[in-house]
Amino acid sequence: MPQLPYTEDDVIEAMLDVTDNGLSQHEAAQKHGMPQTTLSDRLRGIPPKSEVTHPSRLLSKSQEARLITWILRQEALGYAPSHSQVRATVAALLRQQGRERPIGVHWLTRFVKRHPSIKNKIGKRQEASRFNCFTPTAVNWYFDIREREYGWIKPENTVNVDEGGIMAGFGLDSLVIGSSDPKRKAFLKGSQSRTWTSFLEAVTATGRLLKPGIIFKGKELQQQWFTEELKEVADWYYITSDNGWTDNHIAIEWLREVYLPQTQPEDESDARLIILDGHRSHVSDEWMATCFLNNVYCCYLPAHCSHGLQPLDNGVFNVSKAAYRKERQKLTSLTDSAPVDKVNFIKAYAKAREVGMTKKNILSGWRVTGNWPISRRKALMHPEIQSDKKETTPTSDGPSDGQRDSDNTPKTSRHIRDLGKNKSPSTRRRYSVISRGFEAQESKIASLSSRVASLEEEVGRLSRGKKRKAIPNPNRKFMTLAEALVVGNNISEPGQAAEEIEAVEDVIEVGGVEEDEGSNSEAEELLVVRTRAGRAVKRPREY
Repeated sequence: MPQLPYTEDDVIEAMLDVTDNGLSQHEAAQKHGMPQTTLSDRLRGIPPKSEVTHPSRLLSKSQEARLITWILRQEALGYAPSHSQVRATVAALLRQQGRERPIGVHWLTRFVKRHPSIKNKIGKRQEASRFNCFTPTAVNWYFDIREREYGWIKPENTVNVDEGGIMAGFGLDSLVIGSSDPKRKAFLKGSQSRTWTSFLEAVTATGRLLKPGIIFKGKELQQQWFTEELKEVADWYYITSDNGWTDNHIAIEWLREVYLPQTQPEDESDARLIILDGHRSHVSDEWMATCFLNNVYCCYLPAHCSHGLQPLDNGVFNVSKAAYRKERQKLTSLTDSAPVDKVNFIKAYAKAREVGMTKKNILSGWRVTGNWPISRRKALMHPEIQSDKKETTPTSDGPSDGQRDSDNTPKTSRHIRDLGKNKSPSTRRRYSVISRGFEAQESKIASLSSRVASLEEEVGRLSRGKKRKAIPNPNRKFMTLAEALVVGNNISEPGQAAEEIEAVEDVIEVGGVEEDEGSNSEAEELLVVRTRAGRAVKRPREY
C-alpha cells in the first residue's frame, strides 16, 4: 500500500479536529490524508517514528538531525566541533533526558557513517591568521555567516556579550589651576590602586541591558563587600577568580545562571544567538553542550576585529569607563585618597552604567557595526577598518640571480664554499679558511644548544615540585547581592575562621570541655593504688 503524503502539521490539525471540532477519527484522517491508525496512535500518546529512539541507538532520528544541523553551522563559523565536543554534547543531552547511558567507543564512527552530509576531516587552523585584523576580507567572511546562518533569529533573542575590565583606583588626568611657575608640576592626589575587576556585560539587539556578572580578584566573596546601601543593585551577580578574569568555570556559570534565565524567549521554540569573541572559555566542551541543549547558537567574531564588529566596543564600554573614572574622582575627593574598596567600586560602576549603557548607546553600537539591522555596508564603512594587505611578488625588474646571491649573507660553511667555487685559487683558499672557522663555530653552537636544552628540561622538572592533589572548590558560583544579604554571617569574615580553628585546638589540647566543681570533688575521692614500680594510679571506688 503506498504511503500517503502528509506532514507533522497535518497530524496536529487532525488531532485538533477530533478533540476540538468533534470530528470522528475516520473523518479527520480522511480530511487530512493520513491513515486512521496513525491518528489513533497519536491521540493515545504514541510519539511519531522520528521521535522514537531505536533500541540500539542513543538518539532518535530528530535528535540526530538536530545534532547534524548544529555541527554544520559550527563548521561554517570556523569552529567545527571536535570528537570530544560532540561526545560531550550527546552526553549532556542524555543526562537532560535522565538516560545515563555510556557512549560507546565506536558510536561516533557509526553516527558519521549513517549520515552522508558529514564526515571526519583534518581541522586546519587558518581563519585566525588570515583575518588577523579588521579588513574588508574579515568583514565579508563574518557577514557571509551572519546573514546566511543566523539572519533569521529575532533581534530580541540576539545578544552580544563581552568581558571588560577596570583598574579600580585609576582616575582621569584633567585640566587644573595651579602655580604659574613652569617648573612646578601639578600632581593630582588619588588612589592609584591596581586591583583589577572585570565584568561580563550583555545587550540585546533591541537595546535591552542584561544584569552584569562582576568578577572580583580573590579567593572567596567576603561579607564586608555587601552592604544594605547597595540594595539598588541587589540583582547583580558576583563571583571571584584568582586573577580577576573569567575562566571556563565562570563562563559556564554565567551562561547558566545569568544569560539563560534573562533571555528566555516568549516562544520556547525560538532560537537564541550570542555574538562573542573566540575566547577559549567560549568553545569548551561544556559550553558547547549547554548551548546545544538550550537552542542557543554562537556567532564568533573574527580574530582582532571586536573593536569594529562588536556592539559593546562601539560607544558603550568606552563611555561607561570614562564615566566610571569621573565617579572615582568624586569619591576620591571625599575619601581622602583611601584605597578603593569593593563597595565604592560597585557604587561608581553602577552610576557609570547608567551613563554609558543607555538604550540609545546600545542601539547605536548595533547599528554602527552593522549587526542590527544587518548591514554589511555599515561595517565596511567603519572608520577603523584597514585595507587588505596585498602580497608582493618579485618582478622582472628585480636583481639578477648573481646579484641576489651576492647580497645574501652566508648562513653555513657550505654556503661559503659555494660562493668561492668560481673564484681564483688564492680567493678560494681564503674562502676555505673562513669555511673551516664556520664549521668550528657550528660544532660549538650545536654542543651548547644541546646543553641548554638539557638544563631547561631539568629546571622544568624541578620547578614542578612534588605531586600534590588539586582540590577544586565545588561551591564557587555566581551570587547575587540579595543572596549575600540573606546569607549574612554565613560568608566568613577575615579572621573568623582562624578564631574558630584556635578554639577547636584549645579543646583538643585540654582533652574535652572543662569539668565543673562537682567532677573535681569526685576526682579527689578516687583511691590511690601503686604499681610494683611505685607509680601511683588513681582508681574509682567500687560500690
